[in-house]
Amino acid sequence: MSCPFGSGTVMESRGRSCIPTVIDLHSHILPGLDDGAADWERSLAMARHAAADGISEIVCTPHWMPGKYENRRTEILARLEEFRARIAEADIPLTLHAGAELHLDAAIAARVRGGELLTLADGGRYILLELPEEALPDGMEDFFWNLQLEGLRPILSHVERNPVLRRDPARLRRWVETGVLTQITAASLAGRFSNGTREFALQLLKQRLAHVLATDAHGMSTRKPELSAALKEVEAVVGAEAANRMVRGIPEKILRGESVEPDEPLPFEEPAEALPFMQRLRAIFRGSGL
Repeated sequence: MSCPFGSGTVMESRGRSCIPTVIDLHSHILPGLDDGAADWERSLAMARHAAADGISEIVCTPHWMPGKYENRRTEILARLEEFRARIAEADIPLTLHAGAELHLDAAIAARVRGGELLTLADGGRYILLELPEEALPDGMEDFFWNLQLEGLRPILSHVERNPVLRRDPARLRRWVETGVLTQITAASLAGRFSNGTREFALQLLKQRLAHVLATDAHGMSTRKPELSAALKEVEAVVGAEAANRMVRGIPEKILRGESVEPDEPLPFEEPAEALPFMQRLRAIFRGSGL
């Protein structure tokens, strides 16, 4: 039997079998709760595919979006328990964790503390937060700071697909410097959204602005529950050790509620045309020897 992730730090091979150590922190695998798996048959197909790809643990993160997906903590936990029973009956080697992908809302902290919304692994510390794509409200720095004062550390989902952040990546860097974590999607690295999305994902990796690699799986088509191919691309950019942290080290700490201290992000290099006119003029004069 071959190891989907190869040998080394991410997969450990013993004899003829692979010991998987890969965690998918973001998946819409629970059936009938959002735009992910529609029924148990599809959920189980996704689970089998994930296990075959080498994923050993999945955090089930259905959408919570007021007025559209009202997935509260008790409902998700009940569906998760049924899924665990079906996984065991089907003999699929996966460990399942509770979670939710929370759409940006001013009342998130209060709703979490009130027991309405789920944190990752129901641990009360980390939340997976989805930003709107059309526009971002003012005061996001204060919002993130206040979340952390409440003991909730945000992990921003699929940041590489957010057009606002693609236009202003320095904004994301400022958030990361204040403690915000980010997740990028495996399918983005495969070019399944757009070339611009793929390039931005690679840029975030190079700038140390991507902390978790996850599937954001919704089914068996565009976003499948697989990480192995994308992980190889991440390794080519940041190296095997850093790639391993994105699918094992950091997710493990998140699920345990432990502190995550990622590497400091690197500054962006602005293109010459983005520099102020006088700065560009001085550079021209320096280059001419005048």
